[in-house]
Amino acid sequence: MLATALAVPLWFELLATVVYAISGSLSAVRARYDIFGTVCMAIVVGLLGGVLRDILLQDYGIYAFQNPTLILACALTGVVVFYFGKITKYFNMLFDFIDVLGMALWTIISVSKALSAGLEIIPAVIMGTITAIGGGIARDVLMNQPVAAFRSGTLYGSAALIGAIVYAVMRQYHVLDAWAAICCADIVIGVRYLSVAMDWHTAPPRDFTDDVVNVIAKPAKAIAKKTRPTREIRGLTMTKPVLRLDKTGQIGRPLEVRTKPEPKSTKHRDRLEE
Repeated sequence: MLATALAVPLWFELLATVVYAISGSLSAVRARYDIFGTVCMAIVVGLLGGVLRDILLQDYGIYAFQNPTLILACALTGVVVFYFGKITKYFNMLFDFIDVLGMALWTIISVSKALSAGLEIIPAVIMGTITAIGGGIARDVLMNQPVAAFRSGTLYGSAALIGAIVYAVMRQYHVLDAWAAICCADIVIGVRYLSVAMDWHTAPPRDFTDDVVNVIAKPAKAIAKKTRPTREIRGLTMTKPVLRLDKTGQIGRPLEVRTKPEPKSTKHRDRLEE
C-alpha cells in the first residue's frame, strides 16, 4: 500500500463510499432495474473511480479488493435502496454534503498516492480527478445518459480538478505541506457550493468559425479591391495599371493610364427599330 497524506478513518471511507453507492442505486431504481442490477450499479458507482486509479498506478494493488468491506457495504446499500428507496429522500441535504466531502477526500487520497508513486503534477491531478468523478461517469454511461460531469452546469468535476491542482502543487513544492489536505478540501467544497449559491455555470460550446473568417476576410477583400484591374462600365472612365520599363529594362512602378470612353454606336439601335 502507498502512503497517503491523510489518515482516513475506516468509518469515513465507508460513509463516502456508501454515499456514492446510494447515487448509483437510486439511478438503477428509477430505471426499474432488478435487485441484481441495482446492486451492480451500487458497487460500480461506489468503487470504480478508485479501481481505475489503482489500475493506472500499476503494481500497488487495488484498494477496494484489499478491503472487501467496501464491496460488501456497496452491495448492502444497493439492497436497502432497492426495498426502502423513499428513506433516502429525507436525507438529501446530508447526502449532498457527504458527496462533496467524499469527492474532496478521494481527490486528496488519489493525488497523494500518485505523487508517492513518483508521478509528476499533471498525472497526479488526472488521477485525483478520475477518482472523484469516475463513479458518476460510469453510472451515466451504464444508464445510457449524457455524462453529468461533462455537461454545462454548476461546477462539480471542475471543483475536483481545481482542488487536485492546488493540492498537487502544494505537496510537490512543499508549500505548507501540513495544510495541503485541508486547503484542498476547503477549495473543493467551497467551489461546489459557491457555484450553486452564485449560480455559476460552465458555458456550452460556441462556434467562433464565422467570426474568425469574417475578421480574416475583411483585410483580404480590401487588398483584393486595390489590386484588381479596373474596366469600363457603361461609359465611365476607369483606370488600370500599366507596367513601365525603366532605362535598365527592368519593370518599374506601374503607371495609371486613363482611357476615354468609346462613342456610343447607333447601329445596334437602328437594327432593333427595323
